[in-house]
Amino acid sequence: MGEDKDKTVSAEEEIKAPEETVETKEETQESTESKDKKAKKKKKPTSEELLLEIQDELTELKEKYFRKLAEMENYKKRVNDDLLRERKYAGYSLANRIIDSIEIFNQALNMETNDPNLKNFLYGFKMIDDMIFNALKDEGVSLIETKVGDAFDPTKQEAVDKEYDPQKPEHTILRVQKKGYMFKDRILRPSMVIINIKPEETTSEETQNENENETNE
Repeated sequence: MGEDKDKTVSAEEEIKAPEETVETKEETQESTESKDKKAKKKKKPTSEELLLEIQDELTELKEKYFRKLAEMENYKKRVNDDLLRERKYAGYSLANRIIDSIEIFNQALNMETNDPNLKNFLYGFKMIDDMIFNALKDEGVSLIETKVGDAFDPTKQEAVDKEYDPQKPEHTILRVQKKGYMFKDRILRPSMVIINIKPEETTSEETQNENENETNE
């Protein structure tokens, strides 16, 4: 009986032996692969590879630096341009408001009167008006020269109405309704003018159709 038990145990050990051998081989293979990976990781780059890597990083840093420097210079330029523009046209809105008041003042000063006392008052107010306008001129306000008979200039003049005088060329100024002003190199207010425009002539066919319509009615 004892011998039979020993034989059974040895048989079971023989059956398990191949499985342990397969597991041992797999573990050995995994261990070898991990060692190879570690060896590759531990492999140090050569001096040439390090130099190339450093040069690439340096080139990238230089590009970023010059890009940021250019952006900063452009920003400074825009800020300076904005400041210069604001200083140049700082009095634009104030001049625009004062001009309308001066126009009304001028209309009052140009009224006709035979009263000597009122004429003296108007003469004094005219001096004040000239002083105000001279102050505006010092700030950059100037009158747009607009004369009757001049060719119409849409960049400095605005046509508020049109009439026709056959004795004068077309697209010329017949009357000046309001004076125009410049503020430095900007239009403060265009001259309001009436220009000479020939009315469109109706064709004979249109006239005939109108006559027919009137007859039918």
